[in-house]
Amino acid sequence: MSAGGIRMYQNYIFDLYGTLVDIHTDEYSKNFFKKYAKWLRKQGFYFEWKLFRRLYTSIEREYREEAVRQGKYAKPEIQVENVFRDVFAANGYEISDEQVLLLCEGFRRISLIYLSLFPDTLACLEGLKKAGKNIYLLSNAQRSFTWQELEMTGLVPCFDGILISSDEKCMKPDPEFYNICCERYGLEKAKSLMIGNELKSDMAGARAAGMDGFYINRSPVFHEDKDAGYKYVSKNGSLLEVLSQTGVNP
Repeated sequence: MSAGGIRMYQNYIFDLYGTLVDIHTDEYSKNFFKKYAKWLRKQGFYFEWKLFRRLYTSIEREYREEAVRQGKYAKPEIQVENVFRDVFAANGYEISDEQVLLLCEGFRRISLIYLSLFPDTLACLEGLKKAGKNIYLLSNAQRSFTWQELEMTGLVPCFDGILISSDEKCMKPDPEFYNICCERYGLEKAKSLMIGNELKSDMAGARAAGMDGFYINRSPVFHEDKDAGYKYVSKNGSLLEVLSQTGVNP
């Protein structure tokens, strides 16, 4: 259902996790850190799991607090690679950039419980492409975690541009993240639509940036929000409604 008349959009900007990709991870449990410490030993790095958990959580928090103190962005993002360098340095290891990437990717793979495209993801993206639309990704994510998953799901070729928050050092709902996307690819906001499953992130950020939003409700029950900040909504979480509600005829 639309909150207003159909506007013709040329640029469709998607959130990733929870919108295009169904995912479940476990990055903070005791069981996960035990598995990761075991994997690290096979790579030649020896950590007692409690030590790694303590270092990782405290150093990550310090980086996030420092990013907030710097005040450059309303919603800053960090690069997790820096966290890993400091964690390993604290245990006497000096690691190369190549090793950092390996360790980050292993961290993500071991924490991953489930990852799959939603059933209508490719049909939606292919329909937009056939209609001559431009497709972009705006994801709150760490590149060293996420890029391997974009490749795994085959999504990389679907996009005309990909923005990952760790690269830009800011994240949704900061309107600057949306502004960076529009400036980099020359997008007119009036012809651009943000599609996502998070009201306080995707939709709130789009509205703050002066862009229309399409809310994909992934919750079992839909609750109408009088000030939700979106122009369109799929109450049953169907990406195909992105096509039908915005007048796309592939």
